[in-house]
Amino acid sequence: MAKETFTRKSCSMYSTYKFWRKKPDEKNMLTALRHQVAQDASLHFYIFFRLDTLQKFSNMTRQYGGALLWHWDFSDTLLGFLLQKPIVGLVEFDCSDPKSDPAGAFFRSFFTALESRVMVSDDTTFPETAKPLLTYNHSPATFMGTEEEKPKTFNITEELINAGALLTYAVEIYDQPVGKASYWMEFLCVNDSRNELY
Repeated sequence: MAKETFTRKSCSMYSTYKFWRKKPDEKNMLTALRHQVAQDASLHFYIFFRLDTLQKFSNMTRQYGGALLWHWDFSDTLLGFLLQKPIVGLVEFDCSDPKSDPAGAFFRSFFTALESRVMVSDDTTFPETAKPLLTYNHSPATFMGTEEEKPKTFNITEELINAGALLTYAVEIYDQPVGKASYWMEFLCVNDSRNELY
């Protein structure tokens, strides 16, 4: 396990933990996180997905017990036709519901897992606050604001932590060491100013 600590200009801090995880055990982290969130009614479990149709959001939320809070369709925006997955959305999972399966939703396919991001927050305004951040991160080329409004530097993890996320989670598969072809690299970023989840 490697740990790195970062500081943002606003003086908030978060730590990034990196883990190699065997693919057969891929759901372990999110399953443990789900159980932890279920113990605190103030915590909310969200996953940001990128899909190619709104119907896939509907199918996924029905199958895995999530609720689509918002979606954004880039199909008709400037350069949106270049996006293979033009629809993004934020799904909330009720971790106290035994039918809810956020880990299953996150890892339901190789490409879905690589393009999704988990967030936990206790701020009820977080879904709407995170919306412009997540949509901009998905497709900065379609940004329709003025040059003054356009972010000069943009780190999605820092932005989400400052927007109220207690933690974020993502996976990647790159630079695998010899013998680790069947591993994910997990990135768990924890807001150091809050200690609810660790």
